Amino acid sequence: MFKRIRENEKYQKLKELWNDPKAHSLIVLGFWLVFIVIVIAFVRSNYSYKPVDSEVNTNIGDFASVKNYDFTYQTSDLLISGQQYGAKQVFYLNNHRYYYNGNVYIIDNEAKIQNDFDLNVLKINHLMLNNLLSGLSYSSLDGYRQYVVPLDRFINLYEIDTDADLSKAMSYNVVVNVYNSDNTIKKVAIDLTNYRLFKTGNNTNYLLNIYYYNINKVYDFSLEFDKMIGVVE
Repeated sequence: MFKRIRENEKYQKLKELWNDPKAHSLIVLGFWLVFIVIVIAFVRSNYSYKPVDSEVNTNIGDFASVKNYDFTYQTSDLLISGQQYGAKQVFYLNNHRYYYNGNVYIIDNEAKIQNDFDLNVLKINHLMLNNLLSGLSYSSLDGYRQYVVPLDRFINLYEIDTDADLSKAMSYNVVVNVYNSDNTIKKVAIDLTNYRLFKTGNNTNYLLNIYYYNINKVYDFSLEFDKMIGVVE
């Protein structure tokens, strides 16, 4: 049998090519390529594929990661609910719906601009809080982080353009408590008593609670409302 193989024409041709240095190199290279292909196929067939989780990360433990959310603002004399998307808000107050995109509009049967509307505590959104608390140290207490914020820092961000003598505010502060659950912001409690005292002389306690829901899961409602007020054609 081996004699027949050695006398075979194809075997003789292969032997000639094997003895040719150039052809020999090509044959060896071909064997290596076949070997590599077999190894790759083997590895791929035994690799346990794990799909990438494409869901939005809902572990939001700081304001720099917050983009949008549902909210409720509550004080002793005020209750506002709504949604935030970037710097824009839609909110409900005294049985009316409002939209803010730099200006405030009341949205009933049609959109009407409210030139003298003061956003009040709604200005304390995630963007302001991120700037307010950024770089400040805090105390880790039972279930929340507590920041003691200089009042002049708060006023500069809250009022933007202020004519108040802020040197007088240096001895006051605003206490901000940030409550997290499962590494997600759930509530912010802000003691604004010193701010009210500085502005009005009224020393009555004034607390603001902000509740957060559905962080980074709110759709861009501004597209709908901007069309109503003529911003988008």
